[in-house]
Amino acid sequence: MKKRNAKNLAIIILLIFGAVDFYFRDSEYSITGNIVKNFDSENGIRIANWNLQIFGISKASDEELMEFYKERINDYDIIFIQEIRDESGTAFEKLCSLLKEYGCLISSRAGRTSSKEQYGVIFNDSIKINYFKDYNPDKQNRWERPPIEVNFNLNGFNLTVFNIHVKPDDVQKELDYLDDIALDIGNVIILGDLNGDCNYYDNEAEKEFNEWNWIIKDNEDTTSGETNCAYDRIISNNELKPRIIRYGIEKEIKKEQSDHYLVWVELR
Repeated sequence: MKKRNAKNLAIIILLIFGAVDFYFRDSEYSITGNIVKNFDSENGIRIANWNLQIFGISKASDEELMEFYKERINDYDIIFIQEIRDESGTAFEKLCSLLKEYGCLISSRAGRTSSKEQYGVIFNDSIKINYFKDYNPDKQNRWERPPIEVNFNLNGFNLTVFNIHVKPDDVQKELDYLDDIALDIGNVIILGDLNGDCNYYDNEAEKEFNEWNWIIKDNEDTTSGETNCAYDRIISNNELKPRIIRYGIEKEIKKEQSDHYLVWVELR
């Protein structure tokens, strides 16, 4: 009788621990800012954005700095580079030449003043581009630096990414215009230096992308300077949300390298 009771107790304990294990494996929870769900490192795709702060001939001539950029970029499958200011067009080409297993695309030069910028897209050679849409020039003059839209084929999984560097003084208007064109169809991410925090934008008070998921939280810092602001953002639609494994802000970046940290998200 005692043996039977002991056996039953053992079975109950195993069931309890099995239920607990199932709960944590099947649930979505937060650990130090990282979303974790059904983590599978072999199937994850890492996507990043990095404002390199006036990236041009001067920075491209610094071999130590370029080596630092190369090493960081090599950690990601897709990375968007912002604030490329180089009329000659050689700086981004030089950066791409250091990345042996990556392809590169670059947008047209945009800006209402003489200070014009481009967006660069760096992606692993195994990734296919279905289309690349540059919204510049924009006949309606909605953005200082119109966004780009890139649709990636990731082994049969299609992902649309909108990338934009929002003008600080017009954040609400520019995000509202972006909300108009970023259709909530399929798997969609918005990412970039949105200047979406502090004195420029109050995410809780405004309505842009309210039905979407702001992955980088309002209380996080994406700047390497003295400011403590979540300027750089990653926003996903609801269809993509279950595929998000985790996200991060790479803070081992000094002001001399950029005034922005690199932000990234990993997708299952």
